[in-house]
Amino acid sequence: MSHGSNDKCEPNFTPLLDLVLQLVMFFMLCANFVMDQTNVEIKLPEAVAAKAIDQTEQYVYFLNVNEQGKVIFPPNARPVDSTGKEIETSDNPEQLFIVLRNRANEDKRAAGPGNEDKPLRTLIILRVHEMCSFDKTYDIMKACRRAGYLRVQLRAILATGLEG
Repeated sequence: MSHGSNDKCEPNFTPLLDLVLQLVMFFMLCANFVMDQTNVEIKLPEAVAAKAIDQTEQYVYFLNVNEQGKVIFPPNARPVDSTGKEIETSDNPEQLFIVLRNRANEDKRAAGPGNEDKPLRTLIILRVHEMCSFDKTYDIMKACRRAGYLRVQLRAILATGLEG
């Protein structure tokens, strides 16, 4: 007595392939959002020892600085001037201070009541072109400090080519 047929049973891989393709698209989309914050035209200086970004950081704001010392704001986080126009670049440290101060006030409001005395939760990452003069970099760092950002990091490339 036989309890089945002699036909071979083959698994259906269509749902599995569909799931894999959806995961691939999801990760490609996430990678694009991260790349929007960095500017590939910025050539970072090389360093012998550099520390990678801590993966537990939730609030990171990138400031890209080109060769002439102009700050290039990320496309997804551009500030707006008094006329409502987006600011793409700034070479004025005072204007940068005003932008960062407004962002710091928003950061304090987002942190909730009772957190006004605590340090700002946002980490500012400066990606400065290797040919930018230090006095322009220092002015940008000073504007960050005056706005209340105590956590400011400079990015560099390790001798192996990885950004740290």
